[in-house]
Order: sequence, then C-alpha cells, then structure tokens
Amino acid sequence: MLFGGVFVTIGEKEVKKLRAYEAGLVVCVVIIVVLGVGFVSTYQNLLNQINSLNADKTNLQSQVNSLTSDKTNLQSQVSSLRSQINTYSAWLSGNTTLLEKYKTWLGGNITLLEKYKTWLNGNITNYESQISSLKSQISSLNSQIASLQAQIDQLKAPKLILVNLKSDDVSRLFAISPYLHVYGEVCNVGTNNAYNCKLHVVAYQSGGVVAIDTYIVLGTINGESWTTVDAKIYYTGSALTGWSITPEWTS
Repeated sequence: MLFGGVFVTIGEKEVKKLRAYEAGLVVCVVIIVVLGVGFVSTYQNLLNQINSLNADKTNLQSQVNSLTSDKTNLQSQVSSLRSQINTYSAWLSGNTTLLEKYKTWLGGNITLLEKYKTWLNGNITNYESQISSLKSQISSLNSQIASLQAQIDQLKAPKLILVNLKSDDVSRLFAISPYLHVYGEVCNVGTNNAYNCKLHVVAYQSGGVVAIDTYIVLGTINGESWTTVDAKIYYTGSALTGWSITPEWTS
C-alpha cells in the first residue's frame, strides 16, 4: 500500500481485522435501523388499535357479541405488545456487552448510540403509558358488557301479559248459576319459558264480599308464545261489583 509516498505493507491479519471491524459496524448500523423501523411500525399499529377501539365503543349497544370478540382480540394485542417490549428490553440487555466491546472502536459514534438508546427508552415509557390507558378502557368496556348482559338477561326472563283478555259477569238465566266468563290470550313476551302459569281471579260482591278467589291453570307457556283462555267461573249470590285477574308464573 502507498502511504505518504512510501509503500507500506499491511499484513493479512491486519486486513482481516479491518474487514471484521467494518462488518461489525455495518451489522450494528443495520440492527439500529431495523429496530427504529420496528418501533415506528409498532407505534402506528397501536394508534390504529386505539382508533378501532373507539369505533367499537360507539357501536357497543348494537354489537354486544362482536364487542366480546373485540375485547378478547384487544387483550391479545396488549399481551403481544408487552411481549414485544420485553423482547426489546431483553435484546438491549443482552447486547450491552457487545456494545461495550465495540465502544472503543466506535469512538465518535457513541453519542449517536446513546441518542438511540434514549429514544428507545422514551418509546418504552410511552408504550407502557398506552398499555395503562388500554387497561382502563378494557375495564370500562367490561363494565358496559356486564350492564348489557344484565339487560339481555332481563329481556330473556319470562313475563306474562294479558293480550285482549276480556271478562264478563254473565247473570242468571232460567235458574242457571251466574258465572264470570274470562276469555282472550295470555302472552309470554320473554324468550325463556314461563312455568306453572296461572291467572289469579278474585271477584267481589256488594259490601266487599269475596265471591270468587280461584286460579285458571295455564301450564307452561314457551318463550315468545301465547295461549288462549276461555274459562267460566261459577259463583252464588248477588251480582259481582268488581274483580281482578293477575297472571302468575315461575321461571
């Protein structure tokens, strides 16, 4: 090699060492660039997740089943993010020794490496803050899911209502005993079956005398279904002054 007008011979060992140092520097630079690109991509993915979460929250009432799936996916993403942070932390820890070995050779690049380390540490703190925010949102979504589930359970519960149910006091005719005629439909508006269904009929005569206190047994009424009622309840004495018909059932 010509150096200052004088040919200087560099041994094969020295050439190999220089090439090894150059290769090491290239590897370090590539690793740092890949790491920076990875963090930028992860940060953008996290922003997309937060936007998706806000959209899911808006449609929560009409997408209960979908929300449950979204919650599971979000928890999986949070776990994945934690795993990535742990991996990067382990990588930084494991490569500290390697960085120290090259510290002398890198010389002026130490300052640049420190800047990158500070940037990485700042991003880890930022991700931890976002994870905490996601945990808070998950807790809020769990509360909303519990509230919606309670409403769903309430809607599923059996409930009997009287649909076009009529009742007439049929007076005596040709010495036939008078009776209270109850007819119409009873509907179960819940999705679950209603068991031991019956109508509690209480009728009064003048002076508050109880003339009728009985039940019309209906049996089981399936969810979102109805049954027809047509019953004659005979009584004695004067005409009825009033009566009440109350549906009863068990879940």
